[in-house]
Amino acid sequence: MAPCSKVYRKEISFSVSSLSEIDTSTLPRDKVCIVSIFGKSSFLSNGCKAFLIDEALGKNIFQGMFTDSEEINLDEPADIQGFYHPEGRVIFLHLIGSFDTQCLLQKCHSIENELKEKTFLEVWSDLQCSFSKALLLIFHLSHIILVAHPTTTFDVSYIHLFQTLDSVRQKAVPCLTDLLQSFPISQDWVQAGRPCSPRVLFIFQTNSPEFQSESTDSSDGTGKPRSKKFPPIKRLEHALEDQIYRILRKSRVITNISGNSLFAVPANQEFVYVTSKKSLTADPLEYLMNQLKECCSFPKIPGEMDLSKSQSYLLSQRGSVQNQTANDLPAFVLTPEDGASEHSFKAFLWQHIDLALSKGFDDNVGRNIVRAYFELPTAQIWFQIANKLKNWFFMEPKDSRSGAVMSLLKTTLDIDVRFSEGRCAKVLPLASAAYQDNLPTHYTLDYHERKLNQALQVFAMHARGPAFQQFAQQLEEDCERLWQNGHQMCEFRSLTGNHCINPLHRTSEDDEDVDDKTLPIMPHCSQVKMLSACDCGRRQASREDPFEVKAANYSFYLSLHDDCCGKLERIKFPVFTSTTGVSRPAQISPVQAQQQSEETRRKRHESQPGRGESQVTTTSMSLALSFGQPGSSDMFPTEESAVELSQGSEESPRQTSDQEVVISLRESKVTESPEKCSGGEKLGILRQPSTTEYLPGMLHSESPLGLLPMFPSWSLICLGPSSLYSHNIGIQEQPGFIPGTNFLLPWDVTVKLEHKDRWPTVWDGKRPHTWKTKKGGKDGSQFTVKIFIGVEYECPRGHRFMCSAPDKVLRATSSGLVKDNANKITGNDMPLYFPCPCRGSKHQVAQLMRIHVVTPKAPVHVTLNPRVQAAPPPSPIFSPGNSEPVKLSQSAYWVLRLPFVYQGDQGPYLPPKDPVPVEVCHLLKGTYDIAEQITEKP
Repeated sequence: MAPCSKVYRKEISFSVSSLSEIDTSTLPRDKVCIVSIFGKSSFLSNGCKAFLIDEALGKNIFQGMFTDSEEINLDEPADIQGFYHPEGRVIFLHLIGSFDTQCLLQKCHSIENELKEKTFLEVWSDLQCSFSKALLLIFHLSHIILVAHPTTTFDVSYIHLFQTLDSVRQKAVPCLTDLLQSFPISQDWVQAGRPCSPRVLFIFQTNSPEFQSESTDSSDGTGKPRSKKFPPIKRLEHALEDQIYRILRKSRVITNISGNSLFAVPANQEFVYVTSKKSLTADPLEYLMNQLKECCSFPKIPGEMDLSKSQSYLLSQRGSVQNQTANDLPAFVLTPEDGASEHSFKAFLWQHIDLALSKGFDDNVGRNIVRAYFELPTAQIWFQIANKLKNWFFMEPKDSRSGAVMSLLKTTLDIDVRFSEGRCAKVLPLASAAYQDNLPTHYTLDYHERKLNQALQVFAMHARGPAFQQFAQQLEEDCERLWQNGHQMCEFRSLTGNHCINPLHRTSEDDEDVDDKTLPIMPHCSQVKMLSACDCGRRQASREDPFEVKAANYSFYLSLHDDCCGKLERIKFPVFTSTTGVSRPAQISPVQAQQQSEETRRKRHESQPGRGESQVTTTSMSLALSFGQPGSSDMFPTEESAVELSQGSEESPRQTSDQEVVISLRESKVTESPEKCSGGEKLGILRQPSTTEYLPGMLHSESPLGLLPMFPSWSLICLGPSSLYSHNIGIQEQPGFIPGTNFLLPWDVTVKLEHKDRWPTVWDGKRPHTWKTKKGGKDGSQFTVKIFIGVEYECPRGHRFMCSAPDKVLRATSSGLVKDNANKITGNDMPLYFPCPCRGSKHQVAQLMRIHVVTPKAPVHVTLNPRVQAAPPPSPIFSPGNSEPVKLSQSAYWVLRLPFVYQGDQGPYLPPKDPVPVEVCHLLKGTYDIAEQITEKP
């Protein structure tokens, strides 16, 4: 704020916010009358409404304050400027606040950031509350109050403001009485909290030419002289007095007893003044043009120029006195109005001031005469009381009574906010009832959000005002609390994407990890039933929707072993084996998994042959021996080593064409210790899997080295001899196949033998029908073997079918004739998911679940090396974990069962709801191959 005071001889200009800095001991002991002014002002007036007081006193007091930026702070919601005039024994107060256009404009610039967090009505409520506190202070310190209007129309919005201030004043009387007990004033002042019921006078401004030309034109426009008894401006003032008095009486702002009202109006004196002079609210350009016209049209003697009028306006503009002090102003700048003038503001105001300084005010009316209290304080006492009341009104309340008064002021002023709160409070139960309509016992988060959106829509249809967001937030909290209070569903997702429908609970496995121990213990259940076949496919059973990988890929099939395929021959895949009796799941960090994933993809990209070439090597995560440098810790071979071994070995089979395989004979030798090879060279160290930590999920290309799963997710089982399958009638004794799709496809492979002289004579007598000698190879070095292969898909309803190509379902003719062969399924990637051809209202997606292979009776082995990519790249590649392609026995019917669910380190790969392209999820080609029969050499 501004410095505490500026002195004009014995006069003091001050700000109410700095009253504590005024030295009251030097003030005169004369009793003073306090005159305050507030109201509304136009933009050009720069917030100053007291220019009439300046003219009446003949001094540039309040207008001079507005020319110095250090004198007034327009950024404050309300500021009170004061002037002590000891000669007239008057203290003038000037309230500047949000009712002034200039102040409001500057405030709007400073609250831009605040408007981003609050609504306009909330911000305006804070401004109005601060302004009302300043008004209350004025009404408790003043004897005369001037209400300024920039027009000739009474602003009826003051009525609600006056009523609010009156109700708050009555509540504040006990608090003010306690504050005034220590001052040397009368008990009437102490009990009422104010020196008197202030007299309110109203000031209006008009720019009508009819009133402005009154002093120079004595006619009424028709040539007749005007009536001197009732001039137009007097008639306007009397009309406004009657109008204002009726409005104030009807609204009960004023009553017969002035002490019971916020203020009073005189019964036998004028209380409305209309000024017709050009003030600073006029357009500066218009003012200068009029002055120029007067000088040009009516030449005057320079000494007779009306300096008072022109210089008063010019000196009031900002910047005219920026570098001048009050003592530097010339004495002739402002001349007090003549008190004997027929219509002057000084005469209007000083009649009330003189009455206050002499007899006091008694504005009570009615039959019952009640004595009115009135007291004039000394300047010293008034400054002390004003400082005390200022601190009480503007500082934070220190007790509950003060807080209740300020709270009442805010709530009474906020009509819009109170209406909005009342409306929203009425609509809130309706919206809450819309949320609770037809609610199930427990439901998911998605259902909760849908019901909440419905409730918010109902609330938005009827709720209005700034309290909308507050009550909408309350509605969300109420609905959230209702949902979490016994209606929340578990929502744990199964491995197929269905959520658990039980109430929120905990399982026996995660009992220690759950914070809320009051939750019931129960298993997850989605109530989704599926029909699946066992490992061999000969029996179907209903299964629960799995929530764990073990239940999906192992436990269900294990439960069917006793009734079906438990005693059949099977090839076991590597799993974790504990030798210490203590085991724990390995902790796999996402960073470690991501680094290994990037390294694996890099090596695969460097060593991967073209898509059109044959791929015989296994993935980098296959379980194999590492013949690297000494001290290597790799348990599994890398892609580079695998490719080098497959390409550099002369004893491995070579596929020279799509259906021709060249096989070289090799002999198995007695295996020596890896550290005692020929020449004493150390080739490598055999790395065993961990026996204390196991892989928590499934084995894939990004799994950490040296870890094996606790259970196998794959199954390779032999149904029996190859005679079990007849190509004329198809697969038998396996339920669920769609008619015409239960056939395997023949795969004719030409085998060319090298080192024919060393080939064993194991086929004495008649050769089997699956071994046909080529015409060009009469010596038996080249022959063709027939292998039967089928890729089986199974949907959740238990429907099973074979595919003859990546995009085609196998269909046999009505006579059981199959025209397709297996070339397309062995030479291409097969989709992991395929649309089921079964009929139903909802389209089902079938999953690749089994690979059927009928091996030939020939001196070769059919090998399987399945690799599955269950999601788009860069997802890992899943494999059973075998170190090399699995060799199947001759003349047998083998079935490879694939996992029901694929789960990586970051979670399961959910099956799609709709069919996806083969490039996204597929069984990689290179699954099937031919290997030679190894002869044992003693």
